[in-house]
Amino acid sequence: MPKIAVIGLGFMGRVHLRNYALLPNAKVAALYDVRPEAMNPNCPETAGNIAAGGVTFDLASVPHFTDYEKMLAAGGFDVVDICLPTYLHAEYAVRALDAGYHVFCEKPLAMTNSETRQIVDAVKKTGNHFGVGHCLRYWPAYREVKRLIDGGRFGCVRYAEFARFSLPPIWGWDGWLMDSRRSGGAALDLHVHDVDMVLHLFGMPQAVRSRGVREKDGGFSHITTLYKYPDLDVTSTGGWLCTASFGFDMRAFFVLEKATIEIDFAKSPIVMIYPQEGEKYPLDLPAGDGYYYELKDFTDNLETGEFENLVTAESAAETIRLALLEIESAHQEKELRV
Repeated sequence: MPKIAVIGLGFMGRVHLRNYALLPNAKVAALYDVRPEAMNPNCPETAGNIAAGGVTFDLASVPHFTDYEKMLAAGGFDVVDICLPTYLHAEYAVRALDAGYHVFCEKPLAMTNSETRQIVDAVKKTGNHFGVGHCLRYWPAYREVKRLIDGGRFGCVRYAEFARFSLPPIWGWDGWLMDSRRSGGAALDLHVHDVDMVLHLFGMPQAVRSRGVREKDGGFSHITTLYKYPDLDVTSTGGWLCTASFGFDMRAFFVLEKATIEIDFAKSPIVMIYPQEGEKYPLDLPAGDGYYYELKDFTDNLETGEFENLVTAESAAETIRLALLEIESAHQEKELRV
């Protein structure tokens, strides 16, 4: 049974802890956060017993650390699960790999192409397993639609679009999410989900043309991109400019030769199939979310290395490369070749 050290106990850290509580083949063996209060049993943010999504478990007996080097030296775990702010990913991932641990890192992989190369090089040098939390690849709605597309039942995709809308993420520690120098802005932190799905479904495009809403710090709080393929156009738009009363929604839309497919998490059912012949119908989806299935795949198959759908450091680096090119296209206000 893999033993996990979860580092960073903000929102995503708690999401991972919740899912590890549901996984019989994983055990949380260490916690790290620079904030001692984040691991205080009386802290409402994490609490001694973390309750999220109906799952409660006790962390009182788990070793707590506020010094990363001391945690790595103390050991007692196999995997370092990185849920820290993006600008810390490269440094903490490389240190964990060099210390001999497997690593699961939340998306996005890093802030720059140089940082992603550091991680890829460290993975190759150490030979340790490395996974990245691009959860849409595991999310049942997107996963089942990919199976339909790949299966060819409805012919080729002629057009696809993706959308992701959110209220501003003001909840981040020290305001890091709203600081594009530390998060990459909505273009890198939020929109990157759909960038990765575009690559996962269609491969690397020939060119991109992006526009965005630019903030005072130079980052983009919303971005829209046209991806150009030889026989296909794909669009994607995403940002965190919505009002709090709107909240969050993610959507995707596919026009195939013999069907139209819609994914919309604001609707029920989430996925609808509109075939060329016959009546529309909902797509049956397994229970659970992408966070659960990505962590299950990583922990279930860590010993053999035969992962079902692992997002590798190399593929996540390609996602960063494309996302950064979109940001550059928006800055230059012109189409850029990939």
